[in-house]
Amino acid sequence: MSSHLDTPQGPFPPKVERAFLDICRKYPEQVLTSNDSSMKEGFEYLFSVGLSFPGAGTKYSKRKMMKDRISAFSQGKGKISSLISMMKIFPKIFIGLKRSYRDLEPYIQEIENLSFKRTNLPPPSTNHELWEELNLYTAKKWDITKIGFTELPRELIFKDKLVLFRYALVFIQEMNKDKIDQAPLSAAGREVMRVYATLGQAVNEIARWLRKKGIRCQSNHPLGGLVCTPPLAGKAGIGGQGMHGMLITPEFGSRQRIAPIFIEEKIFDYTDNSDHIWIEEYCKTCGLCQKNCPANAIQEIKRITINNVPGIGAMRTCIDREKCFPYFLKTTGCSICLKVCPFSKGNQTYDKLKDIINKKKN
Repeated sequence: MSSHLDTPQGPFPPKVERAFLDICRKYPEQVLTSNDSSMKEGFEYLFSVGLSFPGAGTKYSKRKMMKDRISAFSQGKGKISSLISMMKIFPKIFIGLKRSYRDLEPYIQEIENLSFKRTNLPPPSTNHELWEELNLYTAKKWDITKIGFTELPRELIFKDKLVLFRYALVFIQEMNKDKIDQAPLSAAGREVMRVYATLGQAVNEIARWLRKKGIRCQSNHPLGGLVCTPPLAGKAGIGGQGMHGMLITPEFGSRQRIAPIFIEEKIFDYTDNSDHIWIEEYCKTCGLCQKNCPANAIQEIKRITINNVPGIGAMRTCIDREKCFPYFLKTTGCSICLKVCPFSKGNQTYDKLKDIINKKKN
């Protein structure tokens, strides 16, 4: 029997995501939709306007995209091993993406039967024991050292997209420093894609683990593109956003990928805090990512993209995505801004840089 989510669709976004969205859009009162001010997901935006390289004036076709990805994985020594690695990683990503949506089949059936939305239920009590169990399970099984929990603002849902539940568990997974330090060569690109694959597998399995405990939830693959994850992780108190637009954490600096799991009820305490707000002040004194960006995609002055996001305020960015994303695709992950970011060095760098800012204040 075919799944509700097997509907054939165009090349971008993934077919299974389009099928999910097409079904749920018919029943907007049962799901959490984007806000009128929400941004369009980056790659979809660029493909919709005709993706091209700065100064080239030529559309970035699907064929060229695949050619450049293969080329990026073939740079330097070990071309054959690079291509073999690519062939192993991308299927894992595609399998993870499909699974994240196909696991939602029972909820899709509820939505179509108009029985999905739950109302007039008493608020659940905070489950401290489950929180501890979740942290132990994810650390031991998936090497996830930090989890955030927060409410998802609709403004962070990408334009024309939706999710099933309003609360978000946020997970991060480290990218290897030695590999990222080789950016933009193939080793860094492979590491980016490797973590997309492993974190995607992790949130899918964690969601299944939660469902077995009676928690209704939806995993979102890190390459899934339903919500803007860096500000969501920042709201959840995991870290702060750097000038390069990426999340910066005390544990890994800029070297991580992010993926959420959306859950139906507020069963954990929020981890929201403003402990990392000082990062923005440090970035103003640094500028290494801006100086080293090969696409000149990082601007000196931040511009407001969305005003009045609950729990965040004004969302601001220095990133020109029309310059950034084509180079990201061409190199299958670029990562130069992560490589040069002082926070990514490790060895208590976060605390050392924070001390510098505090001394300047005093």
